[in-house]
Amino acid sequence: MKKSKIIEKLDKLTIEADMLSSVLNDALKQHLESTEDICSISFLSEKIRKKFRKIRALF
Repeated sequence: MKKSKIIEKLDKLTIEADMLSSVLNDALKQHLESTEDICSISFLSEKIRKKFRKIRALF
């Protein structure tokens, strides 16, 4: 794979990770009552988002 195609794919995956994190956070706020569950899952989704950004920064 060419470097530009890898970067393009990483950009797409980063955007998708951002969207999925937002959807997950919105769904959690609507359906879960336990603050601890929301905080821990939100924390994990944010870690996923940050990992994609770090990988993207390598290119």
